Amino acid sequence: MERNTMPSLKFDPEATVEEIAGIGRNARFDSVIDDKNDDSIQVICKRGGDEIPLANSARAFYFGDRVLYDQEARRFDLGEKQQILNTSQFQRNERRFDELRRACQRGFVIPFVGAGMSKAAGCPEWKEYLLNLCPEAEFDADTMRQRLEDHGDYEGVMHDLVTKLGQARFNLDFERDFTPPGDLTGAVLRLPDLFDSCAITTNFDRVLEMAYEKCGKTFLEKTTGRGPTGTINSFYRAIPAGDRHLLKLHGNLNNADERVLNRSEYNAAYGSDGNIHFESPVPKLLRRLYTSFSFLFLGCSLSYDRTIQTFAKIAQDVGADSLPHHYAILACPSDPARKASLEQRLADAHISAIWFPEGEFGLIEQILEMLSI
Repeated sequence: MERNTMPSLKFDPEATVEEIAGIGRNARFDSVIDDKNDDSIQVICKRGGDEIPLANSARAFYFGDRVLYDQEARRFDLGEKQQILNTSQFQRNERRFDELRRACQRGFVIPFVGAGMSKAAGCPEWKEYLLNLCPEAEFDADTMRQRLEDHGDYEGVMHDLVTKLGQARFNLDFERDFTPPGDLTGAVLRLPDLFDSCAITTNFDRVLEMAYEKCGKTFLEKTTGRGPTGTINSFYRAIPAGDRHLLKLHGNLNNADERVLNRSEYNAAYGSDGNIHFESPVPKLLRRLYTSFSFLFLGCSLSYDRTIQTFAKIAQDVGADSLPHHYAILACPSDPARKASLEQRLADAHISAIWFPEGEFGLIEQILEMLSI
């Protein structure tokens, strides 16, 4: 008597029945199929001339025709991806995104987090915060806005505000103003799972620390760009080790000695004659990191401040061919001149933008979600 033999199947011994079956691997696709109010995809049972929609359509589809299910799931994912990335408007987005996702999967990417990510968590946006201080300092807000938007002169505006208000008066509410008002929500909560290791931020607030704590992934160590050499070296070692270590490049709210906020502090951190000095603490640190790992800029305006000048100087010194690819998820300016200026800064610093339409900041979270798939 002949006996049919089948190849043995290998499963993860700790996998659930659903995981073994494959149910749930395409959760977004399944939710569309199971949505009774969405008839774009339907799985039906035919009984004579009657068509009966199935209660568990996704499960029936999966077990009924696995090949077709996989084909349609891939088609759905591609369509959703192209919609989120606005590939009809930004034709380079998809290729850059795919490249970034591969780099993330290899653990080669470090997130570089700016104030935009904290704004979604309830903290003030940096530009608006400075402008809101203008009446108190008796400055014309429109003039200051022009300096910020047209020239990226955050450092100069900050210097003028602190000089006029006085250090003590400025510091009085600074820490309080940048404390998140409630429970964290938004795109920042996507970061702990996607980047379960080291991170960099220019923010003074504790939003990033709170996001990692909320996800049960507290940073083991923290250092600043002007911090002791030993803590900076431990950040370097943490990257290949996969340890969670946060670099707060411009310091903390409550430590003026290591903070980079007003002009004198910028001079101490970057150099005092208007040029970038790589023997200074922050450029020296950034050069080592920027030439070794890919950065993903999130919530950063990438205006022409000393930080972006440092990246451009690094790219100029070592040559673009010697740098890893760097990326930014950015709102595309609607004004052609502003876009052209931003694109030039990005090119000078060897940063590839994944664009989204101006004002549609909710897409940042969706793009980060796709990166983790």
